[in-house]
Amino acid sequence: MKDLYNILSEKEYLEDLNRISKEKKIPVISYEVGRFLETIVFIKKPKHILEIGCGEGYSSYFLVKNLKQASFTGIDLNGKRLAKAKELIDLNFPEVDTNFYSGNALEIIPDLNFKFDFIFIDAAKYEYPDYLEILPEKLESKALIIADNIFYSEKIFARYVKEHDKNSVEGVKKFIALIQNEEIFDTKFIDIGDGLSVSIFKN
Repeated sequence: MKDLYNILSEKEYLEDLNRISKEKKIPVISYEVGRFLETIVFIKKPKHILEIGCGEGYSSYFLVKNLKQASFTGIDLNGKRLAKAKELIDLNFPEVDTNFYSGNALEIIPDLNFKFDFIFIDAAKYEYPDYLEILPEKLESKALIIADNIFYSEKIFARYVKEHDKNSVEGVKKFIALIQNEEIFDTKFIDIGDGLSVSIFKN
């Protein structure tokens, strides 16, 4: 019962973090997606996690929570948000080996020193396809890649897309086409939050 009470207490804490991010107009995953990530990490037990697009660390919290004898690497273009993410994770999980990098993930990832077996993508949608071009050299065999906002508020299904959304929608569509390449990935789509793609890297 103690664990269940802890979950309820934690939920209130996380709901506050979610609300604060939304008030600041910072994109953030849903609570349900967070719990999904937490569960997948618990089951897969990855050794090296890479998160592309940390925000202020709400999603990072779920990714790091169940890490044991493993490392977490987070990247975000916004240095102030990244500092908040690092502060949040260091406060709650000081025992976890973490690395945070501020800047463009497309420039940072090629210079990282090790390979990853778990990737979570929640950054600029128009760059989603570009991540798939540079990631394979940094992936372990059977690495798991999860991407958020695959439905993009259902705009990928719309006949008409506003001008300021066009690049993002086209990026997500191209990413979907690439991630469905069965020679490289085994992919499923999940109707949770704003849509997730869950892919296993075959090579």
